[in-house]
Amino acid sequence: MNLAWTTCLTNSSQIPGLLERLDEEISHGDACIDGFIDDLQMFQDRRSSGTLVGLEAKLNDADRADQVEGAQEKKELFAKLLAKMQHYPSAQKIFALFLARINDVFENHISPHASTMDRQKIDQIIDEKIIMPTISDMGSGFEHFTLNHAHVRGMIYWLADRCYVRWS
Repeated sequence: MNLAWTTCLTNSSQIPGLLERLDEEISHGDACIDGFIDDLQMFQDRRSSGTLVGLEAKLNDADRADQVEGAQEKKELFAKLLAKMQHYPSAQKIFALFLARINDVFENHISPHASTMDRQKIDQIIDEKIIMPTISDMGSGFEHFTLNHAHVRGMIYWLADRCYVRWS
């Protein structure tokens, strides 16, 4: 069996290939994008729906006021990483995939059921369906680009600030 096909069967994530491409883009100085690809631009634009605006309001509404300070720091950590990597097409694709995962988990597994779940259950879903798969997809990253738990949580808080994520 072809080695590439075997690798594809064992790791169906798009991330390893994008990381390889990103490494090449950075190594060769191929930063070339002005603006954002459509899949990432969707998340750059703030949603205008809903009565709660901003990260702090959403955390307070979900009885997570104790997380506000750390959430703001993690959101800024991700925003800085996004700004640093925004000119690389592969980085944008990686961010778009992870942000889409976060959005999907909140839309389908958390927000519709938040009124019947306690904080511990919501946090468990976040860990199992967002944090761990994202860290796993990244593998060891490479010298130019790695993501840790704080970055992934920062993505969640960044999306909350843009009205894509709510805990209640």
